[in-house]
Parts: sequence; structure tokens; C-alpha cells
Amino acid sequence: MPGGGPVELCRSRLEGPPDGPNRSPDAAAPAVARRQQLVAALAVVGLTAAAAARRGAAAPSAPTTSGPVGSAAATTASAPSTRGTPASTTPGTAGQAPACTLPPQRTQLAQLVIVGFPGTRPGAGNLRLVRQGVGGLILFGRNVVSGPQVRSLVSGLQAAASIPLEIGVDQEPGTRVARLEGIVPPSPSARALGRMPPAAVRRYAERMARAMAALGVTTDFAPDLDVTWTSGDVIGDRSFSGDPAVAGRAGVAFLRGLQAGGVTPVGKHFPGHGESTTDSHQALPVVRSSLARLRARALPPFRQAADAGLPGVMVGHLLVTAVDPDRPASLSPVVIGRLLRQEVGFRGLVVTDALEMGAIVRSRGLPEAAELAVAAGSDQVLIGAGYGSVTAVIDRLERAVAAGRLPRARVREAFLRVERFKGQHRWDGCG
Repeated sequence: MPGGGPVELCRSRLEGPPDGPNRSPDAAAPAVARRQQLVAALAVVGLTAAAAARRGAAAPSAPTTSGPVGSAAATTASAPSTRGTPASTTPGTAGQAPACTLPPQRTQLAQLVIVGFPGTRPGAGNLRLVRQGVGGLILFGRNVVSGPQVRSLVSGLQAAASIPLEIGVDQEPGTRVARLEGIVPPSPSARALGRMPPAAVRRYAERMARAMAALGVTTDFAPDLDVTWTSGDVIGDRSFSGDPAVAGRAGVAFLRGLQAGGVTPVGKHFPGHGESTTDSHQALPVVRSSLARLRARALPPFRQAADAGLPGVMVGHLLVTAVDPDRPASLSPVVIGRLLRQEVGFRGLVVTDALEMGAIVRSRGLPEAAELAVAAGSDQVLIGAGYGSVTAVIDRLERAVAAGRLPRARVREAFLRVERFKGQHRWDGCG
């Protein structure tokens, strides 16, 4: 279906400006002298307030890596240690409430997981996942019978969540990847939409989004921003075009339509499945394009979408040899930190494609893959069919934090991105 380096810790609230100087009790003082005193007092207050504003809480820093793009030695910058101080609280000034209080560490880690689930109505299996504190659920065909049934299912699951759930779905234009087919209004394929004016693309997306939002869906893992130009590629007509400019223009129109209809879009599959002929559900695709070719053909739609305010990007499971010859993109700090964050300039949520796909689990276990993904900079890990592994995944992440393999600052950064993506603002003071 990408993340980041260290973030600054939330700073303490600054003390307010000091009380102004006492007025002179001498009622006989000349009027000019009184005015001078008042002006001086206001100047002190104003300068103090301005300094406090400049020293206010800083936003999370952009993820960084060292070394050039394409260097296998580039790694995520290490975060400052938070050992010895409470990870969940930044103190305020004396007599004030803390400026920032985060949930317990395990809760933060669980929020980084979005997972598929069993059942078509709330029941023991899916409610167990919700009560573990996962950040979101993703609908598949196994969960869908009708519109009213999906609405009731989502409502019941949301009612059991302590933090509101992200409810995601793969609902692309066309029929190849459309989990809500027959419930959401139909659309031509992405390839057909790419030949239409942007206004028409946006209208189709907005109609789809309004129907999804009415079911309680909050996120659509679309648009597909891949540029397909290779015969036999696995994406086919899920791509808007083989022309990067056309794919970018249609992709932006589609994401804006989704947003207008009340659903948050996630573009995929960075850095581009365009020339791959291997299905990542089965094995790891290898993309051997030069970096110059990637920049010219695969990256432009993602750059256009990022510039248009795309809230989320899904990183694909593919080995891009010109960027990182050792790790799949979804587990690579070079791809996520350097290529996506720094070169493309994306600042939103990064999520992996489903971790149980063959491209990943043929070489490593799902819990290990989740740790590697978050450490590499993904803010959210997606588990589609492997929902039985959720406890093991959260346990693995918790152990990684305790062992120092996963910095607390990285967890904090990812947690805050997930919550902002979901429209949860209660922790905005934390970074």
C-alpha cells in the first residue's frame, strides 16, 4: 500500500507575560510621564508575549535519512533518547496541567495497525480486535452483504472503540478492485477516466465517496497513481494512464472528488508498480529502472498528488534496485525517508500494503515485517487476512521499543500522524 525519522518532543508551556509594573500612586505626576510609563509597560508585555510565541511547541520534524537516494547505506536518523522520562507526558509550568498527555505506549502501538476482520456483523472475533485498540479496520468482500448491513456493522464496531476507528476500503474506479460493488455507484475504469476531463473524474469520485461515507467508511485506498507502460504489467486499467502527466492530473481530480464526498484518499503504490509484471501478492517484484527513469515516469503523479494535499500514501512491496537493492520499498528507510519524504515532499500518513502478501512473508514473519516497516518510517501497517496475528504484531512492536530497536520518538510521530489522519485532534498539543 510509506515514514520517518525523529520528532521533537513536545515543549513545556511557557509562562505568561509578567504582571505589568505598578502604576505610580502619585496622582500629581505629569500626564506625559504617565503616558510614558504606560507605553513602556505595554512594550515589555508585548515583547514577552512575542518571545513566548516564537518558543511555542514545535511541529514534528520531517523524517530524515543520511546518504544520497540510491545509497544502501542511507538509514533513518536516530532519534534522541527519551529514556528516564515519561514517554506520554510533557510537563507544563508550575500549577498548570501537562501540555501533552499521550495514551500508554501499547495503545499508541496498536493505533499503528489497520486490519481486516471476520464477520458481517459485530461479534466476538471482530470486537476482540477493536478492544485490542487497533487504529482501524478495512472492509473486504467477506464483510459485505448490503448497504444497511455494512452501515450497521461499522456502527456497532465504532461503538466499541475507545479511540474512533479508521474504516478503510479498496474501492477503485472500475470493477477489478471494488469491495463495495453493487452498493457504491459504478464508475468507469481508471484508464477510461484518464481520457475524461478532470471535472468528470472528480464527479465520479465524489458520487462514490458520498455513498461510502453514508456507510461509515472514512478512508478509500485510492487513487492508484501507478503509471503503466509495460506490456503484461499487473496494474493494467487500474492506472489512469501511461502518460505521467495524465495519470497525475486524473489522480488529483479523483482524490479531490473523494475529499469533497467526505472520504479520505490514500494514493498507491509508491514508488510505482508501473513496469512490474510480478504480482506482489505472490512474490517480490523487482523494478530495475534507473533513478532518472523513475523520476521521469513513476514519481510525477505522486508529486502532483502530494502538492495537491494528498493525505495518505500506500507504499508497495517492490524492490527498487536503483534506490534500495536490499529491502522492499515498504520496509526501506531510503525509499520512505529519502525518496518519498524528502524528494517528493510528502508530509502525510504513510501506510504499507498488506503485510501478509507473498512479497513480504516469503522472506520474513509478519511481526518482524511490521517492526521493520515502522522503523523504516511507515506510520501505519496494514494486515488484511492475517488478523489472527495482531496480538503478536503489537507484542513485537512493544518489545522493539523496550530493546531500543524502535525509538519512542518514531512511535510518537507515527501515532500522531495516524490520529491527525483520522481527524482526532485531542493530542495536537503533543507535536
